[in-house]
Amino acid sequence: MIHRKGIYQSFDASGNVEADERWQVITLNDGSIQIDNESVRVAPFDEPRSDSMTMLLDAHLRLVEFTIHGLRGTRESRVCVLGEKRAAATICWRHKGEIHEQRTVWREDIELDWQTPLLNMATVWRSKLQPSQSRVFDCYYLDAVTFKPTLMKQIYSRHADERHLTRFGEMPLQHYTLDFGGDGTAISHFWCDDEGVLFDFASPQGGFVLTAANV
Repeated sequence: MIHRKGIYQSFDASGNVEADERWQVITLNDGSIQIDNESVRVAPFDEPRSDSMTMLLDAHLRLVEFTIHGLRGTRESRVCVLGEKRAAATICWRHKGEIHEQRTVWREDIELDWQTPLLNMATVWRSKLQPSQSRVFDCYYLDAVTFKPTLMKQIYSRHADERHLTRFGEMPLQHYTLDFGGDGTAISHFWCDDEGVLFDFASPQGGFVLTAANV
């Protein structure tokens, strides 16, 4: 059972604040997990707006459905895994009347990524990495502004646990790196607790900091 909530603040490569993100993660009665957020994004983010996301995982942490609603209802993304065999999925993204749909073969080692550390948390859950272990995922990365998906490789690696300075003081946390693209040119570092909640995420493009939580 998990019931966590908090606030993330995101910033760009120059340290400018881009967004505040309120979120919660809850385990439902059937064992499935629902992840929700609401974000307010400001300049220098390329499209200042508010948006909200919901991700539903079944009791085995498999994706059921993922949605984003943004820009006063004119922009949307939806990912649905189809059928009992879970071998296919549809990925849709829309801006006003312009609608795109992509059907794809789905596997349980495919991940989603977007402009929130909550999706990295879900990947940490499924990876079940121990210190010194790594795992390669195929990942649909949704463009931060348009939600258009791009299929790429991502490599998650877990390093030795360490004490890390957070907004809540120094804490013993799990240390991970993310090879974004899988070619070694964009390595991010992040630290999370035993439930996978990220406290700090630093990348060449910027990062996220947990500023409030029910820790």
